[in-house]
Amino acid sequence: MAAAASSMPQSSSTISRPRNSTMSTHATELIKGTHEFTVVGFSLQKRKGSGHFIESGSFNVGGFSWTVRLYPAGDRKEHEGHVSVYLHLQTTDVAKVRAKSTYHINGAGGANAASLPYGGTSTYTPASSTYGYSKLVKIDTLESRWLINDSFTLRCDVEVVKETETGTTTSRFVSVPPSGMFRHLEQLLESKEGSDVTFQVEHSEYDAHKAVLAARSPVFRAQFFGTMASLSAANQQQSGGRSSYVRIHDMRPEAFEAVLHFVYTDTLPPVEDEGFRQSSDGISHLAKLTEAVAGCSKENIGVIVRSMVGEWLAAADRFDLERMRLLCEDALWKTIDVANAEATLQLADLHHCTQLRAFCMEYLTSPRMLMAEVEAEGFKELKAACPSLHAEVMEKLGTATTRKSYII
Repeated sequence: MAAAASSMPQSSSTISRPRNSTMSTHATELIKGTHEFTVVGFSLQKRKGSGHFIESGSFNVGGFSWTVRLYPAGDRKEHEGHVSVYLHLQTTDVAKVRAKSTYHINGAGGANAASLPYGGTSTYTPASSTYGYSKLVKIDTLESRWLINDSFTLRCDVEVVKETETGTTTSRFVSVPPSGMFRHLEQLLESKEGSDVTFQVEHSEYDAHKAVLAARSPVFRAQFFGTMASLSAANQQQSGGRSSYVRIHDMRPEAFEAVLHFVYTDTLPPVEDEGFRQSSDGISHLAKLTEAVAGCSKENIGVIVRSMVGEWLAAADRFDLERMRLLCEDALWKTIDVANAEATLQLADLHHCTQLRAFCMEYLTSPRMLMAEVEAEGFKELKAACPSLHAEVMEKLGTATTRKSYII
């Protein structure tokens, strides 16, 4: 019996362990920024001769502090007759920074804009912190083509190359995709599945979901589930015992479509997206707008889009959609210019857009804008539409000459 037991075959087992996987990353990022440096009283600065420079206020690009140094009569004796300009790195606690600078000259009020095709990537260090162009432009050329009322604006575009490298780490075995919640909500809006409220805006109707609307907007929450529920009942009718009917007054369908798009996606609708939310007549009002924009000039497209975003801003304010309002502020801020600054200020003031209002006020009281408005006999439209805002602008103009960004 014992011998039989010892003759049984021996077995062995191998434990399979997860494969060791590691990863590292090297990333290169290009960060861009722009600074406008307005020089007023150029001829006075030029008289101080070569080697004398004036310096812009500091600005930040790529996490580093920079200034523009401009030599009205050249940086050295051999460069007299030319304007010299240099980008200076103020940050000292850094080993090196790779950056590129290019320059554009504008006359006062944005007139006679000209690009100067200079630019090259340089390596800035605390010991070698200034790079630029000893002969940016001839003084005679500047004075004959771009100098208006003895002033001009130099725009400096800065590109900073940032490189980051992570150490070796053990990679995860589970790949987790990004959240698809808003994509799923957008599909819910498009399918109308489970919708329990219908909105009428002019001659268009839109189906939506009370719970989604209430979760996103305090106004909708109060209307459907709060103190406004009983008050809004008079403006609602039951349709088949399932869906409430709500009329939206004093708003165009395009603006309400943007509200729904934001509520379900957390983004503003792109104008070119012809597949956007379809109304009951089967035609998207934003798609109609896209067709109208297609045949317009670049200038007219800008006017149309800004007008549309202005309506979105008003709608966001009406339904207390804070993020949508800020997105609209950002879109308007990025496209502000001499022609629309006054109207944008009025819009920002009306809808309590504090950041946009502050930027408009700063823009309107800048030397560049001041030159344009003086030639146009002041802020006539703003004074007629909103005297209190006009008074505030004029008050700020009294202190405009103390700004760091230009020299008198």
